[in-house]
Amino acid sequence: MYRDSACRRRPEKFALLSGTFRGWVVPFLPVLLCALMLVAGPLPAVGGTPGVYFSPVGGAEKAIVECLDAARKEIKIAVYTFTNRELAMAVIRAHERGVKVAVILDGNDESDYSKGFHLQRQGVTVRYSRGLPIPKRKYRFGLMHNKFAVIDDRTVITGSFNWTASAECWNRENVLIVDDVGLAYRYKEEFERIWAATYAK
Repeated sequence: MYRDSACRRRPEKFALLSGTFRGWVVPFLPVLLCALMLVAGPLPAVGGTPGVYFSPVGGAEKAIVECLDAARKEIKIAVYTFTNRELAMAVIRAHERGVKVAVILDGNDESDYSKGFHLQRQGVTVRYSRGLPIPKRKYRFGLMHNKFAVIDDRTVITGSFNWTASAECWNRENVLIVDDVGLAYRYKEEFERIWAATYAK
């Protein structure tokens, strides 16, 4: 008898709780979700938490290396200058573990310290681009002055930080790492637009 009566009473109890939930909790769900997002923080980007990093010696280089080391499928890089040894090594590691890597560098006046040729010797695909022709200046072009990378179609690395030793050790620079599929798509579109007009060296 006790068990049967308890079973009969249970649905009524749950119905009461359900009504209370709808009446008191549901209207506050948006607020609760926002609070949870603030506590939990954003979804982790490839290799670590999205965030802002600064230089000199403020974690920018380390954050980029972590993202490159965590890449699984694809890395697209468009940077004005690339002389940073640690970043070059991370790109080569990605290539060696089967990640599809494509790099665009500025093709105007490549530094003797550029890692472009070194990357190519290691099998990484490197192409060169320039800006638009400068009027009344024969054989002079604007710069391919971007500094961004797209990793696995979801993580964007951007900011003022050139991939150079100077940017890490002496310059005042910033790096922004964002985990956003929509933003990654826009940057990838721009990368492909530039890539279509690149050339080899």
